[in-house]
Amino acid sequence: MEAAAVESTRQRVHRHLRFQPLYLLGLSLAAAVAAPLIALNAWPEERNVVWQLELCGYSGAALAFLTALAWDRHSRLQEEGRQAEAERRRTTQRLEQEQERRTIEARRRFGALELELLRLKTSIDRTKREQHSYKHFFPDLPTGSWLAASGPLGVIVADYELMADLSTFYGHVEELRWRLRFKAQSDTDESQINSMIDTLVSQMAEAVEVLLEQVREQVARPTVEQIVGAPQQQPRSGGRTVSRRRQFTGAIRAQTPEELERALAQQKLGELEGSAPAADGTS
Repeated sequence: MEAAAVESTRQRVHRHLRFQPLYLLGLSLAAAVAAPLIALNAWPEERNVVWQLELCGYSGAALAFLTALAWDRHSRLQEEGRQAEAERRRTTQRLEQEQERRTIEARRRFGALELELLRLKTSIDRTKREQHSYKHFFPDLPTGSWLAASGPLGVIVADYELMADLSTFYGHVEELRWRLRFKAQSDTDESQINSMIDTLVSQMAEAVEVLLEQVREQVARPTVEQIVGAPQQQPRSGGRTVSRRRQFTGAIRAQTPEELERALAQQKLGELEGSAPAADGTS
């Protein structure tokens, strides 16, 4: 309350000081016009004509000087207003150019991501169809466009959910790479790892469809961070998202060398043990 009262008083004083020269000019003009009239009424005799002429000359000079001063002040205020308006237009133009630069940058980055997501979609579909048939299966899983664009897009894009979804999806791409490499190891049981790869790939196949739709919309109408003072953009219509979902988790149990030895020792090799002896003594 006290701070608000002090601020209000300060504004009133500033407003009063701002218009004080205008008040002084009005009083001076009134005095310059009234002084000769008062002199004529006060000293009507001819011997005071000299004083009357002096007062009229002074009043005329004061009136001309004050009028010129007021006109100069008015012209200066108009010039300052024109300069302030020109500076405001230049600032707005710079902000518009920066906003446009961000929009073009986002459109270029999302265009590269769209091409990369299309390649990933093809590889994911192929993995769903063919990964069971091969021990060593390494499809094309590119991530270069995301690595190059994630930093700039994280600064200028206002759609934080989309950026989080893309980051999670590319994390799944790295996880898929690791699982395919793990499957290619000689001591890995394919029957156990194939089901885990299928679960992850199914989730990625659904996510890449949603991400492609959103990225294409960003290419057409990027939602970049709004700069203060720049023209407002139309809000993006809500669509499907993959955020706030329970992400797939899984575990792969690794066996120690001792556990592997015990498992091999417990295996029964029937073809080497033979069968029970027959009645005639043959086995």
